[in-house]
Amino acid sequence: MRIQHLYIICVLLFTCCVQQIGMAQQQHHKKQLVQGIVLDHLRKPLEGATVFIENSPIYAVTDSKGSFKLYLKEGKHSLSCSFVGFTKQVIEIEVSAQTPSISFNLVLDKSTSLDEVEVSAKSLLQNVKESAYNVVAIDAQQMANTTADLADVLETASGVKIRRTGGVGSNASISLNGFSGRHVKIFMDGMPMQGFGSAFQINNIPVNLAERIEIYKGVVPIELGADALGGAINIVTNNKPQTNVDASYSYGSFNTHKSNVNVNYTGKSGFTFRLNAFQNYSDNNYKVKTYLLNLDTGVYSDEPQWFKRFHDRYHNETVIAKVGFVNKSWADLFLIGGTLGNEDNQVQNSALMKIAFGGVERNAKTRMATMQYRKKNVFIKHLDITANANYSSVKNNSLDTLARQYNWAGDYKTKSSSGEAAYTLSEFNNTSSTARFNAVYNPSKKHHFSLNNTWSKFVRNSDNATEVLDNTSSSASLDKISIKNVLGAAYNYRPNDIWNVSAFGKYYYVDVTGPVNVNGNDDPNHASYELYSTNYNVEGYGATASYLLAKDLQLKGSYEKTYRLPSQNELFGDELIEAGDASLKAEHSNNINANITYQRTFAKKHDFFITTGFIYRNTQDYIRRVIEERYGGAYYTNHGKVKTIGFDAELQYVFNKRLVIGGNATYQSVTNREKYTTNNTIALNYEDRMPNVPYLFGNGQVSYQLLNVFHNKKNRLQFQYNLNYTHEFFRYWESYGSSNSKITIPTQLSHDFSATLSLKNGMYNISLETQNFTNELLYDNYSLQKPGRSFAIKLRYYFIKTN
Repeated sequence: MRIQHLYIICVLLFTCCVQQIGMAQQQHHKKQLVQGIVLDHLRKPLEGATVFIENSPIYAVTDSKGSFKLYLKEGKHSLSCSFVGFTKQVIEIEVSAQTPSISFNLVLDKSTSLDEVEVSAKSLLQNVKESAYNVVAIDAQQMANTTADLADVLETASGVKIRRTGGVGSNASISLNGFSGRHVKIFMDGMPMQGFGSAFQINNIPVNLAERIEIYKGVVPIELGADALGGAINIVTNNKPQTNVDASYSYGSFNTHKSNVNVNYTGKSGFTFRLNAFQNYSDNNYKVKTYLLNLDTGVYSDEPQWFKRFHDRYHNETVIAKVGFVNKSWADLFLIGGTLGNEDNQVQNSALMKIAFGGVERNAKTRMATMQYRKKNVFIKHLDITANANYSSVKNNSLDTLARQYNWAGDYKTKSSSGEAAYTLSEFNNTSSTARFNAVYNPSKKHHFSLNNTWSKFVRNSDNATEVLDNTSSSASLDKISIKNVLGAAYNYRPNDIWNVSAFGKYYYVDVTGPVNVNGNDDPNHASYELYSTNYNVEGYGATASYLLAKDLQLKGSYEKTYRLPSQNELFGDELIEAGDASLKAEHSNNINANITYQRTFAKKHDFFITTGFIYRNTQDYIRRVIEERYGGAYYTNHGKVKTIGFDAELQYVFNKRLVIGGNATYQSVTNREKYTTNNTIALNYEDRMPNVPYLFGNGQVSYQLLNVFHNKKNRLQFQYNLNYTHEFFRYWESYGSSNSKITIPTQLSHDFSATLSLKNGMYNISLETQNFTNELLYDNYSLQKPGRSFAIKLRYYFIKTN
């Protein structure tokens, strides 16, 4: 059965089943209906009061009319009612078929100040922000009603720039603190995502799957087991024991369809089941402005023209199912699960916009098994452990067999040799295994010890070695194996709420076997590969500190000597456009971070949040992705020394929790510090900024929320405006070429707008949005163009029952 059919069946089956469970659960094992009303001291209905059975988990919350309903077994019960600021009231009742309506009349609690009752507690987001690490925590659920994917959410944070190669489903790489692509590690619930497969990545995962996103700038906690220079992204999903259904569908420009269903069920016994399913489809037939190739003469037009993309369809679907238990004596959380994913992707162009394809395709099928275990107070008090493991098999197919050359008008001519890019009909399988163990010991509030070990193995096999008939794929039959292990230990000392410090050490081990192009990567038509093997180990260390100058003012600082091990794509390529190099060295860097944050509430209606940060990176053996200008391919190389100095700032103002005005700006200068060439002469590009890296960009946001829409307190209407700015930057080395031949990515300014209507406290939602509504010409990696003006509508249903 194809994955599309399985996706639809799973969504329909589990949506129906869990909705029935959620709706019928109150009727299971309950005999008689008990209903009533709760009134305050002025005899007015009291909304939000809790009515419950003493020494029992059975409860109900009153609605806007003060009414409540409970299903209880026949017999005597102690029925209680409580509300903040009022004295608790208990009524003895006897439930039978003729139980009369119950009425609670609550009286004021004189020991409580009733001018204002304020309940405060630190949220998970706040706890993350107050840690010693320079971390930004984004509440992903605030964007749950939009058509955003996880990449869109990340771009709202300061210091973060998402680089896309096109429309829906296109490759999305993260630029953080001047480091981009694989310099930044991405995790989901603490597990590396590198083996998850292309059908399950930040460019296609809907925002509804995440609860929050943690962005670590600089030092990364050892709990993540990361080898990262520029920082790390940790996507945290919803692991709360609750029953809910979150279903949505959206339709937008360029025939774009997105749907998503999240189903969670947790019973009183602790049994839990979770299903996440989503799909994305788009023709991506937006217009681009580029040069037309004359197929007869091989000459490009002098001026760019507008063309409609004709070979860029994208389709993916993914189903994730987990089953297990929570809150048991032997485990706080134990889940086993499986992921099935499918991705079909037409490739419209190479890494350069001039070259258009009409028959190049790739697809991938992901199969992954997962395990999660978490337990507090193991063996001794205050010793907590977490263990995660996954195994994935991703079968990839690359198709490039047409003996044609296309231009952007869709015209083509027949060639003497087959293949538009690399002539391949290859099928290869990526298998990834990852195991992560984390132990935390807190003997007191002042001391915190942690130990983490993350092991991973990647293997690529060519199941169908239909050799490419030129040399670009002659490495297909050679072994490709990468083994990594990162061991970390840390100690945190927190004598009080004013300051805390943390010190840590990491031990990295890597073992690589793979092909190396002995002729170099400059000319892919004359490649010759040999098998290469190496293994090595390195050590890193660092420290972080946090200090509260005042209640609302916090300082943070960190230093780290860290390593970043080459990724699987950098080592082995992608078997189509990118070439790998198994001999790449690990990057290493000395990093310094400093951050100051001010957060204050005035007159109980005005909230201010200001943060600014400084970064410094001195990197050796920097791994750079190089575009081969003639053929449009790409390869990786150890560039040498690179220095990064950057600043970022974020400001947000909230009035009465209804009006939000905010923005962020980032400046990051990533410069070449490799002074001499191989001929021992001073390099022309010495102290140039690294090419194709934005150095000045920012975002702005204004949102306003209308309450009591249609005269109903449970309805709200929200309007939001976003501004995105990227300053001009060089596509290639700024010192190369004449002033007329230097190519830049121009300054870009785009605007987005959305309106969302939420009914019945967010149970029913409808959103209308437009992106780039001024239809600006937007570029990204090496002049690759992103879509112009687009519109979308999204319908979302959300049902929740907390257990």
